[in-house]
Amino acid sequence: MLSAMMFAWVAIVNGYPLVFNDSSRYLDGAIRRYIPSESPIFYGVFMIPFHLDGVSLWPVVGAQGLILAYVIRATLRIFGFLEERTFLLVSAFLAVFTAAPWFASLLMPDFFAPICVLVMFALFRGWEGFVPLERLFLIGLALVALTSHVTHIVLGLALATLFAALRLSGRPSHKTALLVVLALPLVAFGTVVGINLIAKGRLVITRDGPVFLLARSFADGPAYEYMRDHCGERKWHLCAAYRTLPRDAQDFLWSPAGSVWSVGSHDEVRTEASDIVYGAIKEHPGETLLAALGNGFAQLVTYRAGVDFGSWPDTNGGSAIAAVIHRFFPREIGHYMYSLQQQGRLDATAVNYVYSITVVLSIIGTLTLVLRTRVDAGLAEFLLVVAVALVVNAGATGALSMVSERYQARIVWLAPLAFAISLLVYQRQRDVRMALRADSSLEGSA
Repeated sequence: MLSAMMFAWVAIVNGYPLVFNDSSRYLDGAIRRYIPSESPIFYGVFMIPFHLDGVSLWPVVGAQGLILAYVIRATLRIFGFLEERTFLLVSAFLAVFTAAPWFASLLMPDFFAPICVLVMFALFRGWEGFVPLERLFLIGLALVALTSHVTHIVLGLALATLFAALRLSGRPSHKTALLVVLALPLVAFGTVVGINLIAKGRLVITRDGPVFLLARSFADGPAYEYMRDHCGERKWHLCAAYRTLPRDAQDFLWSPAGSVWSVGSHDEVRTEASDIVYGAIKEHPGETLLAALGNGFAQLVTYRAGVDFGSWPDTNGGSAIAAVIHRFFPREIGHYMYSLQQQGRLDATAVNYVYSITVVLSIIGTLTLVLRTRVDAGLAEFLLVVAVALVVNAGATGALSMVSERYQARIVWLAPLAFAISLLVYQRQRDVRMALRADSSLEGSA
């Protein structure tokens, strides 16, 4: 409980849970029982038992804090660190020196990105250390985390591939655990696609996925060049406006002055986006690949917390999140409007210096420990999992959507966690060596 409160400190200081304008689609969709076109609905479903279908959003932050605390504790248990003091020290380190509390306090599926990583690792490497009920809980938690966002499924597939490769390379693992972690992202993918097929009659993971890919490709150039070369023959609705559409991916999608959605009906835009993206990749594969690599690298090193958690217009200004809180949580609209975030006074500048320094020093510290000592095989696996997760997350967001601070900030705190665990393992190894030397000295003197 104390650890969960540590992870909720940003919401407490803010005076209300942190929200993003996109939080509205998950809240509104789940409460009114519809599936948004932009993303899966499962994060919204996750929140319902905690906000009690429209009572208060505070319990959601509490639940996220408890989940984060439990998953960190489960990870420590895999390495044999069972002491309450160790768990609280690691929790305090993450709460003070990393961005983890910002995402535990945020009502967005971003919270679940690192949960995917830690839970899948816990199941793969710590299966025998959990009782059957815990295994079921972790499996359920993994499915909630994976289905909450498309990029999490990509992350899960990459980790499942890594776990399979570790097994093929000769690393021992529990057979059932391996089958579970291999199945989890596939089940998540099938669940998201199946729900869309049932609810919308389309076998897609998200209806707006092609439009997001078009925004990325248009900003990078391949889609723009493809439209320039083929609009004369194809007569797409987008052809009438492609010269004036913003060349920034964010503005392309959401600019009030003229986004892609203003060109035609949403179904027309989605259909044409698929054709254009496919054609652009086919005609400009090299340029597309180079742009994806560049965007992925840019995302990898872009991870400031809170800078895009700004204030949103009130209900009169057309803010979707303000309208949803006003409609479903009317007793809390005043708290939301007077929160630091909504007042524009939630400044993360100072803490981001701390977070950035912590990430850099954690990576340097981990590499130093790896080079100086004989790394435990289980620790080596964990470090590899974290490294792969950071790279894949950057690719799944920056390369396929847009480079945004929160996309990498949501997961980069795994690097300081990896350093903390590496330091604990190193300390334990040193204590063992010192104890052996002391025993040898006593035997020699005898």
